[in-house]
Amino acid sequence: MCGIFGYVGKRNAGNMIVSGLKRLEYRGYDSWGVAVVTKDKLNSSKIDVLKKVGAIGDLEEIKDLPESNIGVGHTRWATHGGVNYVNAHPHYASDKSFVLAQNGIVENYQELKEDLKKLGYKFETETDTEIIVHLIEEKLKTTKKFKEAVRQSFLELKGRNTIIALSTVDQRIVAVRNGSPLVVGVGDDEFFFASDTLSFLDKTNKAIFINDREMIEYKEGKIKLFNVETSEEIDFKIRTLDEKQTEISKEGFDHYMIKEIVEQKHTIKEASVYSAEELLPLVNQIKKSKTVYTVGAGTAYFAASQTAFFLRKIAGIRAIELKAYEMDSYKNLFTKDDLVIAFSQSGETADTIEALELAKSKGSKIASLVNMVGSTTSRMSDLSYYCRSGPEICVASTKAFTAKQAWGLLLAGSIISQHSEMQKKIHNSANNLEGYFTDELFTQIKKLSKKLIEKEHFFVLGRGQNFNIALEAALKVKEITYKHFEGFAGGELKHGVIALVDKGTPVFVISSDDEDLENMLSASAQVKARGAWVIGVGQSNNDLFDDFIPTVQSEGIDALTNVIPFQLISYFMALELGNDPDKPRNLAKSVTVK
Repeated sequence: MCGIFGYVGKRNAGNMIVSGLKRLEYRGYDSWGVAVVTKDKLNSSKIDVLKKVGAIGDLEEIKDLPESNIGVGHTRWATHGGVNYVNAHPHYASDKSFVLAQNGIVENYQELKEDLKKLGYKFETETDTEIIVHLIEEKLKTTKKFKEAVRQSFLELKGRNTIIALSTVDQRIVAVRNGSPLVVGVGDDEFFFASDTLSFLDKTNKAIFINDREMIEYKEGKIKLFNVETSEEIDFKIRTLDEKQTEISKEGFDHYMIKEIVEQKHTIKEASVYSAEELLPLVNQIKKSKTVYTVGAGTAYFAASQTAFFLRKIAGIRAIELKAYEMDSYKNLFTKDDLVIAFSQSGETADTIEALELAKSKGSKIASLVNMVGSTTSRMSDLSYYCRSGPEICVASTKAFTAKQAWGLLLAGSIISQHSEMQKKIHNSANNLEGYFTDELFTQIKKLSKKLIEKEHFFVLGRGQNFNIALEAALKVKEITYKHFEGFAGGELKHGVIALVDKGTPVFVISSDDEDLENMLSASAQVKARGAWVIGVGQSNNDLFDDFIPTVQSEGIDALTNVIPFQLISYFMALELGNDPDKPRNLAKSVTVK
């Protein structure tokens, strides 16, 4: 999971690349690097590389590189090799004739490495990327043509990979995609090669989306697209993107996470403004499908599972939730009569894309809900929809999760011809958030967080509409605090989970005023009898709760916003622990590797 960014144009390449990489840091922030090519006094090309361990931070411009109009950059999330200067990208050839950066994993890198060692190549890094560099060097011995050497080398790679290579000889860029994303922004006499559109949308809203097994080349002011298998030139289309996606700013907040939590009072509405006519093609497809499968990974899986719950509970649809990375056991069940709805923030999640490829191979229809316009998932879907949440920069997803829930509720309501009624409920809940994010609430959760950080093990119970909320709540706190926080179905408690509860164990109980309330209060009594510290999260306090966090008033759709207190808990606990809530350790937002 890494971010690639290349630039060629009239502006300072180093500064353009830093700007793009900062907008890609949610893809990786272990280390970063920039390489630019310039001409010396004798008009010979030379390459300069700057690499750093850690995040880019507030860096606005590069002063350690010469002025240049062409370069490539990379922000890394380590997969092969430790986080250090040597392993940071870009990597350059032994004679510095070219430089290369990669997003993905070369699954056959060990085999290729042994072959290259036999040919006399020495390896300085622990990365699989260096294998690609030496492969290109070897191919250049025979083909003498840079583009062809890159193409032939890429064909030997197994796995989902995207590479970008910059030749110092004739200042050409060659980029190839298979699995990991690649898009090219088209400006006024300038081009941006990137892992997603967000990285350059502040510069241009025109883009070329590169498909798998395609190779794009920049040379002498022009770009050409090729089939990487045959080397034949193919046509490309320049698309105009939605300019609403351009702004990235904390807008006075200390972190992106708290900003994006508060933004939910707007983004929940945005996700549910789809008209009945816009949803009708999907509604019709659902009604004629034998089975509807919802699929995702991580937070997106919990959103997918919640939508399946809404489809079953509200609309009476045969809907089954699936983890994208566990789809294989279902492959013999998919038919042309089934529908798969994919959920993803980035739309580039490797496990989800592979799951969709499997379903498509069986003839199943594909629909999707993503937050990134033009992503792979949306482009491979028969019916595509968007969260409309705007850029979500914090690695831990918040507003995209509730947006997916809002859309799922609206979809379920539309199936039973209650589109306007459901839309009104969703918007009323969002409106109630306007008065929810108060100093009083923040002070309460800050005080609670100070006590919570003294504990190591936490549990949260949910049932019915709040089951997936409990799971997502636990994930959010784990991601940001690095504490052991587990979510369970309320009904699972007495079947084993209660053995984990002893005196002082914090147990959160999500208790909506619905048909599951009595059972959740019973669970509260059971853990309290074992000495648990019971923290109620809901609309109504109870004597069984030692602490209570109120939730937003709703009209029977409490699940939509019940995760928000846990988002706030995770944020304020992270601050108390000294963690960076925007960039938690070991995580990247767009999981483009398996």
